Amino acid sequence: MAALLVRVLLLWCVPVAALVGGIAPDTLGLVLSSAASIFDLYHWLTSGPKRRSSWRFFFLRWAILCILQIWSLLLHESIKPEPVEQTSQHGRFEPAGSLEDPPAMRGSKAFLQSESLPKPPEPAVPAGGPPSIPRASLAFVGEGNFVLDATPEDLAWSPHTISVVLPCAEERELAFKTVKSVYESTPTDVLHEIVVVDDGSNPPLSTTHLNEEVRQKYKVVIKRHEQTVGLIGAKQTGGDAATGDIIVFFDCHVGPQPKWYVDFLTLIGENYRRMVIPQITGLDIDTWTQVGSGGGMSKCYLTWDGDFKWGGTDDMYMGMLSGGLAGMSRYWWDESGGFDSKMLGWGGENIDQGVRMWVCGGEIVAAPRSQVAHMWRTHSAKTSAHYKRVGDTMFNRARAIHAWLQEFSDKLYDYPSFANRKKNGGENWIGDMSTFHNVRKRLNGCRPFAWYLKRFKAVYEDAGLIPAEIFMIREEQSGMCLHFLGPAGTSGSGSEGVKLAPCDSDNHRFFWHLGNRNRLKCCSGLRAWNTDQCLQGGQSGGRAVTSICELSGANTAQGWSLTRDGQLQRGSSCIGSNGNVQQPGLKEAPCISFRNKGSAARFSKWGAKVPLETELYRKAQREHPEVFARLNAEMASPQVNLPARCKERGRKCWKLFWSDGQCLDNEAQFVDPQGECGFFIYENEQMKQADSMACLDTWSDEDVNTWGLYECHSGDNQKFVPQGSRFCTYVDLPGQPQCFLGHDV
Repeated sequence: MAALLVRVLLLWCVPVAALVGGIAPDTLGLVLSSAASIFDLYHWLTSGPKRRSSWRFFFLRWAILCILQIWSLLLHESIKPEPVEQTSQHGRFEPAGSLEDPPAMRGSKAFLQSESLPKPPEPAVPAGGPPSIPRASLAFVGEGNFVLDATPEDLAWSPHTISVVLPCAEERELAFKTVKSVYESTPTDVLHEIVVVDDGSNPPLSTTHLNEEVRQKYKVVIKRHEQTVGLIGAKQTGGDAATGDIIVFFDCHVGPQPKWYVDFLTLIGENYRRMVIPQITGLDIDTWTQVGSGGGMSKCYLTWDGDFKWGGTDDMYMGMLSGGLAGMSRYWWDESGGFDSKMLGWGGENIDQGVRMWVCGGEIVAAPRSQVAHMWRTHSAKTSAHYKRVGDTMFNRARAIHAWLQEFSDKLYDYPSFANRKKNGGENWIGDMSTFHNVRKRLNGCRPFAWYLKRFKAVYEDAGLIPAEIFMIREEQSGMCLHFLGPAGTSGSGSEGVKLAPCDSDNHRFFWHLGNRNRLKCCSGLRAWNTDQCLQGGQSGGRAVTSICELSGANTAQGWSLTRDGQLQRGSSCIGSNGNVQQPGLKEAPCISFRNKGSAARFSKWGAKVPLETELYRKAQREHPEVFARLNAEMASPQVNLPARCKERGRKCWKLFWSDGQCLDNEAQFVDPQGECGFFIYENEQMKQADSMACLDTWSDEDVNTWGLYECHSGDNQKFVPQGSRFCTYVDLPGQPQCFLGHDV
């Protein structure tokens, strides 16, 4: 009997050892051990004493059995699929319990207990298998466990498919061409579906341009509103209906370019909380082709009146989106709450989404290689809109500002159009805000808006949108001040006038502040407070003019400053009094012409004060020191400011230094190395600027200080020869080779 027990235990040693080691025994191994145990028991009962005591035959069988079981276990582990997604009773997606799950979650059948989120449709499993679930997602960690500052490892996942959502209202032929373009530019295994939301078209699009045959051919799913609700509501319907791993929103008049989808899969795969914005180019709707060779727009920034302007940072990150073209993971769509149900029509939803992404733990990036050609509305009948107009853009913008700017929303009422709305509608004129409060609660409170301002320091501090002070500019001879003649907020014409008028400290249009970056820091120009306008220069008629501020400082026409000796100067030009005592006016002339005219060219600051936005910003930093300490540490990392291409695997970027210690900046100009050096990539014998990929060019072989960036070509004046960490001009050029010392980053 003891011999039988020993033999049975030996037969089960492989499955038991596997279980102890954390490996689930497979079916074949269990069957083999069970069969062998029954066989030994049978022989023990039917054989004589001599047979029962023989061990040689048993050990031979046992060795063969162990080899088979070990081989089976190894094969079982190598083909083991990822945990299959299941739908909980509350409609959220969650992984089946497995040994990879956190211990507290193993065996649980519902990790989320949330009735507040909509139930997404059952996802289809693509040929490549189900997508992994990000470890930081609520679908994994459960309600109440959201982490704002999750690690990159916890944000990464493996998306496979894309649902493209097209909100369409009376777009007819444009809708069909957009559907066809999306389908033909996206691989079948990537394009999960095209969700067309017919927003009240009459007759329905399904009976005209998107009939059953078209829908079958191009993977179209139609959702219809019988009455027009506007772009925001249509996008919400489409986002909720989409079942792909990634949801991409396009307008119903676009032509995605080849491989547009690659950046979406790659960038969102690195971080499921990313919103990705393509490069937006022009579309010729007659040929449905991209206008030009690309190089579209994507980056925007938020202004205090809830509007957006083109421009922003020098890296891949962007603080604001312009509107309808964007993509995100289906997990993040659900968790971040989609669009505000109280916003109708269009306009303002981009402000809501732009700030919401950042303060609640996500981010927005520009896709460097994804181009989507877009039809711009012009005065042509072919591009005009035919949908029913609903909603109130100003109302939408005010809701977005109040939702996410917190105490900074008081700044909105520096603008008369919003101040009048509040005066006429009362304190609660923006309506119920509970949907935003629910999102904040679900996502662990989100961050203070001042964090957003600090995160985009390049816009708000370095370009002067949070000015240290605002001031009037008083002309000494007349005693009058520069009066900006345009309205608060966005200029309707893009250019406004400036004249001399009696100083008035109660009128915001008399106040100015420093604006536009100057080599990555503030400031190179003068900006009219609470406007989008910067001083441009003088003109005839005793006035000066302004134009839309260029944050980067690239517009040298806006390079005006009030010097220490009281001159309003830009290079060798100055603005001064026209000398007319009866009708004082302004004129621009060479500074030398004002030298002998005493106070006729002299200005001074008057009534300087700290504006509301700056007071609130400083207060927030005092009240949340730990938040800003963490952010400052992250921003101090050299990796934060690296261009996107420098972070790509296998890439190496260089800073280029001259023999005198100066380096080239991103415009190929020599600067002192105070954090202003540019980033360059060496490939194909050329040195390319990392953001634009324009080539470093020896514009003059006689003057080593005349480097520049130019479209890449095969000419010798763009060739560089590496010599260790030095990069030298092509040796066949006249004169001696010119060499940079490269510091890799």
